[in-house]
Amino acid sequence: AGWGKSVVVGRGRLGGIPMGAIAVETRLVEQVVPADPADVNSREAILPQAGQVLFPDSSYKTAQAIKDFGKEGMPIMIFANWRGFSGGSRDMAGEILK
Repeated sequence: AGWGKSVVVGRGRLGGIPMGAIAVETRLVEQVVPADPADVNSREAILPQAGQVLFPDSSYKTAQAIKDFGKEGMPIMIFANWRGFSGGSRDMAGEILK
């Protein structure tokens, strides 16, 4: 998927038992912000996102995965080696306050 790239989610089996897995991406990833079709001066932007940081889009992806795994009754293994959370004003205005 093209969103929430700093988090990797999936399903698998451990000892034959189905389970969900959530892991953090440790490498630098790029978030593509599409141009605004209503603004002729708007351009697509590519924003770098540091590895091991939970950004608003990856937070949403993580929450959605936990919700989905819970609905399916699957145990979850979380590889939580996050080093921080992004809560800057750009992220607040761009993602959280939508």
